[in-house]
Amino acid sequence: MLSVCIPVFNYNVLPLINEVLRQANSVDKDVEILVYDTSEDQYLAQNQAIGQLPLTRYVRHSCTVSREALRNVMAREAAGEYLLMLDDDCWPDTNFLANYVQRLPAVVMVGGTRYADKRPQDPELFLHWHYGRRREASAPARRRNRFFQSNNFVVRKDILLAHPFPESEALGHSDTLWGQLLVPANITIQYVDNPVIHLGLMKNRDFLAKQKREVESLRLLRKQYPTVRTRLTTFADRYPKVSSLSEFMPEEALSRYVLERGNLKALDILKLKWWVSGWVPAIGYL
Repeated sequence: MLSVCIPVFNYNVLPLINEVLRQANSVDKDVEILVYDTSEDQYLAQNQAIGQLPLTRYVRHSCTVSREALRNVMAREAAGEYLLMLDDDCWPDTNFLANYVQRLPAVVMVGGTRYADKRPQDPELFLHWHYGRRREASAPARRRNRFFQSNNFVVRKDILLAHPFPESEALGHSDTLWGQLLVPANITIQYVDNPVIHLGLMKNRDFLAKQKREVESLRLLRKQYPTVRTRLTTFADRYPKVSSLSEFMPEEALSRYVLERGNLKALDILKLKWWVSGWVPAIGYL
């Protein structure tokens, strides 16, 4: 059995569930869908109809539960020997489930993310869309050189039970950490061409604020797990003296340039500034 596990927070996930159900009826494998919802009342009202759908288990959870903790709970309670973990704000291609099922058995498969080809009409959504297309969406061969993303992957249940998601106070990069923690256990991650479209675009200022929170979360993770690495930490570790210069760059001017122009190089400098300025001393923080 394949258990499709979708943790939900403040998102109308009913259209996604209906699409997964449609595809489940056409694959040669038993499928169940677990929807664990930590939403506020407005979204709970939209999602409650999911509990009446076939093959679906809808559970309300406390909004204080992290997504990582919720994934671990779903892994323990799922009936399937394989788990498909999906984010709530995604949309699958027509043969999405079949593409995974035909590749089983496997240990871990990552399908990837893509963003709509067309630029959003609302200019307030441009930065997230632009960043996603340039930095998050890539072909399987390129993803091997990047880092694990948990918005769309299949894992054997016993593997996730043996290696649960770290339930850290950090609010970001726990998926990066989890993927890297599989390496010492000799667990191979297979990157396949089976992406979902990311739908939940954030407004420009909200997206920029989220980038800062994720850098702060990464710093917390780095203190707990010194081996965790990202594109940002790799550069900072390799070029500490160059990185320290970012402290002298004006944050307000960089932020304005990112918001007005969508310049990702300026965003890289901002993230480096946030990262380096959080360590004392700035150079030699490891």
